Amino acid sequence: MEIFNFGENLRTIRLSKGISQEAMANKMDISQTKYSRIERGKILPDQVFISIAAGYLEVSPKDLMPPGWDQLKVVKVVNSLTRTGIITYRVLLAVTAFDIARGICAGNGIVSEPAQVGVIGFFGGVAVLFHCFTEKQVTVE
Repeated sequence: MEIFNFGENLRTIRLSKGISQEAMANKMDISQTKYSRIERGKILPDQVFISIAAGYLEVSPKDLMPPGWDQLKVVKVVNSLTRTGIITYRVLLAVTAFDIARGICAGNGIVSEPAQVGVIGFFGGVAVLFHCFTEKQVTVE
């Protein structure tokens, strides 16, 4: 199965029209660095960017978009991590949450064990929510 890469497609069309990155960036009213990041797939553009770019390149917006793009765009937030990286990310989240909770307990003089467990549980919950948000697929409008 071939994976559609918006940035590569945009670059191919831009080069076929003989337009420089600088000219595209100026037309889009963004920096050349930001435009370059879009072409390299580091930034996912919105519908407005696609419409303006298509107009400037004299192509249909559908020519720039992969099949199904206009129905649903899905972005995997933590998408560049390897399996080892994901495990490391999860461990760092847990350790950070525990360390923050311990610091709050020590700094506020919370000495009762049930209160400490509550604070640690709260920050553990925050870490779990953060983990779920950053690792699940998020629909972008």
